[in-house]
Amino acid sequence: MADLDAPPRGYRTSQKVLHWLTVGALAAQFAVGYDLDLDEDCDPPGEDLSGGDTSDAFEDRLDRLEDACEARADGYDLLGGGFDLAEVHLLLGLCVLALGVVRPLWRRYAGLPPWSEHLSAGDRTLVHWTERALLALLVVVPLSGIVLVATGDDRWLPLHVGAHVAFFGALAAHLSTNLRPRILRRML
Repeated sequence: MADLDAPPRGYRTSQKVLHWLTVGALAAQFAVGYDLDLDEDCDPPGEDLSGGDTSDAFEDRLDRLEDACEARADGYDLLGGGFDLAEVHLLLGLCVLALGVVRPLWRRYAGLPPWSEHLSAGDRTLVHWTERALLALLVVVPLSGIVLVATGDDRWLPLHVGAHVAFFGALAAHLSTNLRPRILRRML
């Protein structure tokens, strides 16, 4: 298999494809996930505080805002058959979870190229641990979301949000070492 003959200073084509598929899936997943509020909360701000002491005109305005929000949320029904934003989010989460399982297995099978000579010993340590954290979080983030949805129990929400925070922290560290031209070139 030609792909197992790694270039001397870069990653194999299969590893690059898995990496960039993961980046794309995560970007879509987070974009859809953070957009879910439109689908779930269409009550205009202050509607629940009115206590019934509002004018009919104000109530009509709140109703119009709510209807517009719900119409916008209904527009996210991508296939017209009930495949809404939440389901897209779940499917993307399953894709990220699958990639989170496949990538370490493929990495173990295919190996890694030698360290870049442009990384210091400290950078290598940082890269090693941030990559491990990112690979673990590729499982924890979607799995915690699936558990949250499957149980309907908001007690899982802090784990899911905490996993997001950890992911973005690890991502920032990963980018700080890998967005250098001589390093980034190995993954392009």
